[in-house]
Amino acid sequence: MSTILKLEHIYKSFPGVKALDDMQIELERGEIHAVCGENGAGKSTLMKVITGVYKADSGNMYLNGEKITVNEPNDAYSKGIAIIFQETSLFKDLTVLENMFMGHEPVKKIGPISNIDYAAEEAKATEIFNFLGISGISFDDKIDNLGVAAKQMVEIAKALTYDAEVLIFDEPTAALTEKEVRSLFETIQRLKERGVSMLYISHRMEEIFEITDRVTVIRDGSFIKTAKTSEVTEQQLIAWMVGREMVGELYCKADVEIGEPVLEVKGLTKPGLLENIDFTLRRGEILGFAGLAGAGRTESAECICGLMKRYTADIKLFGKPFKAKNYRHAIDNGLVYLSEDRKKYGLVVPMSVKENLTMSILYQISKGTFIDFKTENQIVEKYMKDLSVKAPDKDFVVENLSGGNQQKVLLAKALCAKPKILILDEPTRGVDVGAKAEIYKIIKQLSEQGISIIMISSEMPELLGMSDRVVVIKEGRKVGEVERKDFSQEKVLGMAL
Repeated sequence: MSTILKLEHIYKSFPGVKALDDMQIELERGEIHAVCGENGAGKSTLMKVITGVYKADSGNMYLNGEKITVNEPNDAYSKGIAIIFQETSLFKDLTVLENMFMGHEPVKKIGPISNIDYAAEEAKATEIFNFLGISGISFDDKIDNLGVAAKQMVEIAKALTYDAEVLIFDEPTAALTEKEVRSLFETIQRLKERGVSMLYISHRMEEIFEITDRVTVIRDGSFIKTAKTSEVTEQQLIAWMVGREMVGELYCKADVEIGEPVLEVKGLTKPGLLENIDFTLRRGEILGFAGLAGAGRTESAECICGLMKRYTADIKLFGKPFKAKNYRHAIDNGLVYLSEDRKKYGLVVPMSVKENLTMSILYQISKGTFIDFKTENQIVEKYMKDLSVKAPDKDFVVENLSGGNQQKVLLAKALCAKPKILILDEPTRGVDVGAKAEIYKIIKQLSEQGISIIMISSEMPELLGMSDRVVVIKEGRKVGEVERKDFSQEKVLGMAL
């Protein structure tokens, strides 16, 4: 193999933060190369340097042996370097074809006038779609009408209009179903066979070991190690990422005395989504919800918490009939929900840690129309300390925190409301293994305090590692329930499938 992309002695600092410290990485032609590290390790900063979003303070970058400078993203595209973000960067009101050739449309001249050559666009797009095996997407489709997986395929197709030699995938499977993940991996293999080189960022260990050839680990902005994926164990990889062995640390489920029923749901039905779901949650229990994406797990939680209307159910909360009029009514009765999409429904990321934490309890810490800032600061400092939120201070803007710390701020915001029942929807999505371990410890402590927890998760090891029981939902129906003593991935997945 020959080296197609090489970075050496890369330094990048922001005010008060050294993001990259003598970073290095080499990508071989036609390889899939994983980049691993905890949230805040510098992975995203490194990718932004490669693609011209950031300019390195110093260091060198080589493409096909030639020293290059990438001044901005379009410059990266023109050099054959493209990135596929977890959240796509397409123009949602434009068509598939318009997005694919945006900024580099082929033109033809008719006399002195230059016009877009739509026939050339369609010919090139057809060739790319055929190569990628894309079907069910029309060139005239508006991006806003496409699903997540379809948008990703358009992003990949767009990159190939530039004849990209280097593709970067940043958490590409975070919002995909298992079937969509399989389809994406098939596409990645086609790209590899074509000689395209790929950097692949993911917190999902099973993906790294399934599809990558080599792995580079970075920690605290510094290069740690590069190795062949086939010669590394998962435990070694985790140890390199977090800087310590984590044997026995990750899942820390405690034996807690399970108490009386606190939430009883019978006949939960919402036409077209849910049908006759029954379950009971007990004091101090962690009740897992398993199922494929779209099975109805999130919708069940949203109905119970008053976030979804027009459903029927017989619900008892602490032994008394209950139906949430709205989410505020649910919170006031001790029922708190953490959304799977923390940026869209959980946090206001341009605001500070303090503002996010106390947003839902301002009415409790206000005197008339004035906020009691002394009480507010005491509450914020307590939860930042209890949950080990790593931020310079309480006024730090949330969008500048790592994913793991954003998730802990979301959890702290929920705890400020003093929940008796906590519904956690994908509580560790998009966070690294070190942050996961910290979140699991918090969940364990809450259970020990008698708080009852419903955990919705697509990560089977997480679900089985932390739950007392697991309810399995398929296509809007409850298809089974498994006790901890009978846990196995095969059993739960068999029910879900």
